Amino acid sequence: MRPDPFALPSATGARFALLMLSTVVGSVLVYLWPAGMAGGRFRGPLAVDRVGCVNDARRSVPAVDETVLTERFGDCVNEAYLSAVGRVALMVALLLAVAVAAYLATPWLVRRGPVVPLAALGGAPAADRIREVLAEAGQPVRVDVATLRPTTGARAYGRLGRYRLLLDAGLLARGARDPRALRGVLFHELAHVRNRDIDITYLTLALWWAFLLAAALPALLYAIVEPKMITEVWWRVGLFLLVLWLARTAVLRAREYYADARATAATGDPESLEAALAGRPRRWWRLVSNHPDGPDRVAALRGEPVLFRVGAGEALGAGLLLGYAYPLLSFLLGNVLPGTTFVRDWVVGLVLGACAAAALAGSAWRAVQHALAEQADRAPATWRAALALTAGVLAGQVAVPAMPEVGSWAMVAGAEPLFGAVTALALLVLCQVYLRWVVLSAYSRLRSTPRPGRSAAFGVTASAAVFGLWASTWFMALAMLSSSYPTWPTLGIAVGTAVLNPVLAACVAWGCLYPLAGLLRTTRGTWRAWLTGVALIVAGFPAVLLPLHAYLTGLLRDGQWWTAFLVLGAGSAAATAACGLVLGLWRGGRRRVGEAAVLAGAAALTAAPLLVVEQLAHLAVLGCPAGVLPQCLSRVPTPQLNGFGGAILALASVTTALAALGAAAGALVVHRRTRTDEPCRRHPALVAVALLPALLSVATLVWTGTGTFVASTDSFTRLDDAQVAELDRYAAAIRPGSITRPTACAYSANLSYGVGLTELNTVWLSRLSTGAVTAASSDDAVLRALGGEAMRALRAMDLPRNHRANRAIGDYCVIVAAAERVYETRRGKSAAS
Repeated sequence: MRPDPFALPSATGARFALLMLSTVVGSVLVYLWPAGMAGGRFRGPLAVDRVGCVNDARRSVPAVDETVLTERFGDCVNEAYLSAVGRVALMVALLLAVAVAAYLATPWLVRRGPVVPLAALGGAPAADRIREVLAEAGQPVRVDVATLRPTTGARAYGRLGRYRLLLDAGLLARGARDPRALRGVLFHELAHVRNRDIDITYLTLALWWAFLLAAALPALLYAIVEPKMITEVWWRVGLFLLVLWLARTAVLRAREYYADARATAATGDPESLEAALAGRPRRWWRLVSNHPDGPDRVAALRGEPVLFRVGAGEALGAGLLLGYAYPLLSFLLGNVLPGTTFVRDWVVGLVLGACAAAALAGSAWRAVQHALAEQADRAPATWRAALALTAGVLAGQVAVPAMPEVGSWAMVAGAEPLFGAVTALALLVLCQVYLRWVVLSAYSRLRSTPRPGRSAAFGVTASAAVFGLWASTWFMALAMLSSSYPTWPTLGIAVGTAVLNPVLAACVAWGCLYPLAGLLRTTRGTWRAWLTGVALIVAGFPAVLLPLHAYLTGLLRDGQWWTAFLVLGAGSAAATAACGLVLGLWRGGRRRVGEAAVLAGAAALTAAPLLVVEQLAHLAVLGCPAGVLPQCLSRVPTPQLNGFGGAILALASVTTALAALGAAAGALVVHRRTRTDEPCRRHPALVAVALLPALLSVATLVWTGTGTFVASTDSFTRLDDAQVAELDRYAAAIRPGSITRPTACAYSANLSYGVGLTELNTVWLSRLSTGAVTAASSDDAVLRALGGEAMRALRAMDLPRNHRANRAIGDYCVIVAAAERVYETRRGKSAAS
């Protein structure tokens, strides 16, 4: 049975969103140069404004406090960047205005040449045949005829709901000889009207021409003034032109297939459309053509699942956009909202990742729809799309220019290829897990829903948002690795950031509970398996710890609380992994790997608060006298108590991942087994009630972890006596005027990870102290004042204030060094002349 291509949202809308976003991002890349925000000779209004900030700071340094100087200089630089961002925004608005003008002018361009209405042809046989087809279709559309065009083409055109058909004179002549072919062409063009894709079509063409006229052409002219732009930007512009062209053709080709499907559904006569397509040869340039080849369209009419595939080409284009656009938009947003690292990354990741993933998620849902309709034995494959998506992101990261405070995969791989391979592999795993999760979610919803379109629209939107937030975590890890130098401790901090991230934890919880809700509603036995998993975890934890009671008692007696917590966490991990393996062996089978992983992950999430209670009970029984647990816990060092909420969230994240992996491993062991569950249909209210324990568990975990996450990132913290003594030693090492400015800048710049995470990072204090001491020991008066402010902020343990001082040090060093290079270049030219 063939699936209905219109039961789910079409691919055209998501692909058009990708095209529009690609156009904006490509134009931003070009406009950064005339705005003075990237490369070049450090010229333009931004350069003048930034040098003005340095001069103002040098004039005011003797008269103002270090804190005031830091705030004034930082505000001045931020205002300069805001002005530059405003200029870029105005240029992007101009490009969009050109696109709108091109869209509005399209009907006039299409109608150029002698055109007469169909009524002017009177009773000609072909004209009568056209009127019969219009009456049969029931679509009152005005038809015009291009009397001097001998070709056999036809097109639907217009704007804002006022659409027409334009037929070539050659088509009417052919229709007189072959009425069936004429009927197929007319129904195809009427299908464009009914699909409401005419506006998208001409907006797609308008965006392409707007980019050429308002971005590529000005870049070519600007390169005359700025020759370096030719080598720095033009190959990137060429790459983006290729991406835009592929995105453009993807939109236009998809609408043709949908129009063919609509026409066939309306007429019930695919042979008439095949007759219209007969004689069209297969072209070698078909992959970059606006229209699919005739043989490809005929194959789609005969059942080829062209509209029901997870395409590698589509994934490659989405990856290129995501990898290329993320650093650019993150850099711009960072200048608009300085000091908001996590918010900035989440917003950019959500926007870009959602747009990139929406097209892929929609394709995955349609592939599942086709598999269910055909009763296929295997689920749709996604590994090619995952590879293409990963390759696209990495290629985009290689092509993007270096952006301050953002970093890229190319920077990490260039500095340490091993870390580049590790992060690339992590991205590949993330993409494959995401696509398999989308496929599982689609299966759980489409098997019995009476409204597949609504379910697919919600599922695609939610899954796209999840991928955006997951992708932002990967990019934040790259920024952390790029901010200093890729090392294993830095990578560990990046992983710790992800584990302690409550937003990411909420996304993981959604990844388990959303498909679980579909399984609970449609499959008997899911509820029993889920609760059995929770019971196995809760009962297995004491069993795992039983042989370790004597060891734990000794640790608690010696005051080694953190080691005891690690042992308890390891016991929880072992219990959940074993439970996942059992669930996988029990519920696994053919096409059941994802289902088993979701059940185990949901069981681990639900059991996590109970595990915490069991761990506290073990502490009370083994290490604390009965009834005095609060007094016993009061002996735990303060930093460890501050991180207790984060430890709970980390425990939940790790146990969920291990349970899912264990279940997947168990299901793979029995992957040849065929198991069928009795279908059912439960009311959504019953499913919501069934999910209430898991929802309460997730809310508890996110709430407990949020406090630790906020407290551990760029906030105030407490120092122990050893750290206070360390700060005193660094402060005593300040020797004003003993270090030249270039040397001080080399040591002071990029010494912060960009996040505090004081609970995880054991070297953060020495790194920040080194930056402050070297800046405060400079022979540059402004740099000395900024370094002094950084040290004062450290001693007050005001990490946001220290971050502002570090940012000011970095900006000052970059501005002065760039201005000196310009001066040296001009002086060299003057001497040569």
